[in-house]
Amino acid sequence: MEDKTIPQPGAIMELRRITPMVELSISTITGRTALFYSANTYHDLLYTLGFTEEAGNFQVSNGNRGGKGNDYVILNAQDGSGTNNANFATPPDGRPGRMRMYIWTRANPPRDGCFEAGIVIHEYTHGLSNRLTGGPDNTRCLNGLESGGMGEGWGDFYATAVRLKRNDTRNTVYAKSAWASNNPGGVRAYPYSTDFEINPLTYTSVNQLNEVHAVGTVWATMLYELLWNLIDKHGKNDGPKPVFRDGVPTDGKYLAMKIVLDGMKIQPCNPNFVQARDAILDADKALTGGANKCEIWTAFAKRELGTGARYNRNNRTGSKEVPNECK
Repeated sequence: MEDKTIPQPGAIMELRRITPMVELSISTITGRTALFYSANTYHDLLYTLGFTEEAGNFQVSNGNRGGKGNDYVILNAQDGSGTNNANFATPPDGRPGRMRMYIWTRANPPRDGCFEAGIVIHEYTHGLSNRLTGGPDNTRCLNGLESGGMGEGWGDFYATAVRLKRNDTRNTVYAKSAWASNNPGGVRAYPYSTDFEINPLTYTSVNQLNEVHAVGTVWATMLYELLWNLIDKHGKNDGPKPVFRDGVPTDGKYLAMKIVLDGMKIQPCNPNFVQARDAILDADKALTGGANKCEIWTAFAKRELGTGARYNRNNRTGSKEVPNECK
């Protein structure tokens, strides 16, 4: 049974409270507030990075800025249709998306996923990647094992990048959904780390994987390497929004988020890892003239997606080679 929608003049989200499957000792109002805040704040950040009306973002009113309006995101807090998970349905531009946030039962008392911003960001990023890949009117371009896996990986990458703390370094380790799952290691096979002893995943690891979240962990691991290469070069802005100079984020964190987003816009429908990597390189070339070419190549090559990497559905070939100018 649905409660009344919380009214917000000009809001981009519609928030609903669904009767939970279990009784909680925590405030449902507080959880709904956290969900509403996280989703709206992330919408605004993505807007500054290029997920605008013309690109197919989620808004009630687009004004005269392109795209199709009346496609806010419906946020289901404590949705009763499942537990220990969350999901996001992405229709084409002009129709509302829907995020379902569930109760997690692995702790006592159970925990509300609305309180873990990383879960909210991960789910919202499904809307981002599905609207951008193949264009906002075609949201069926991430339905293969590898492309769908990257959809999960982009969700984990943005959830991690947004949550970076002031004193984090490339040695910092991040787990996915650690709080909600009551597990410091999170819900992925490995946490995100630039250390092979902590996270050994490479491109050829995908040859043994047959589930999208597992494939996505490999992709997000590569993007985590990219993130820190760019932070080490350009520094890290710990503020809530990027600072731009001539349209380019001045720090490495937001620059990584920007070129990954721009890459989604130009990659083909149902891309593979090699195609998505190339799209990020092309996005950096368009944005900065290729100023970060070697940092990008080095990040991917470390995880076997270098210049010699080749896609084959059943036998991917890894490579740690980089262009000669990057050696």
